[in-house]
Amino acid sequence: MTLLHTKSIRECTELEEAIHQEEMDNIMNLVFELPDYDCELSVTYIDDYHKNYWSPYFLESNLHRIEELLQNEDLINGVDVFLTEENDLAFKVYGQSYSYQENVGILTALVTVTCFGEGRSPIDMSKVFTPPTQEMVLIV
Repeated sequence: MTLLHTKSIRECTELEEAIHQEEMDNIMNLVFELPDYDCELSVTYIDDYHKNYWSPYFLESNLHRIEELLQNEDLINGVDVFLTEENDLAFKVYGQSYSYQENVGILTALVTVTCFGEGRSPIDMSKVFTPPTQEMVLIV
């Protein structure tokens, strides 16, 4: 998967978090400029604990409802957006911290969004979303 941010929210300093949020706003603005495509969403828990106990689940919706659907997940520690190898959008959602049998982790879900046009032809999101092309430079 290709990250659509300069860096993951999990690696950001306080200043970089503001930049990440601006990138997130730009990504969501692009989402809302697109047609309201029919979508299939797959939600898979990928953190060490929950991936063994919670089965993936699937939803059908529309693209413009993605922000609302993401709010159903625990996203207290932020969201990163990716392009998958299949050129779908994927949102890695970081939730609350947990501890289990002396292991510590963060609830992490991957929400993959596959959009369809007429005739259920998949939409290639790489034509709309591109990763940052340069490293972030901080001027002091």
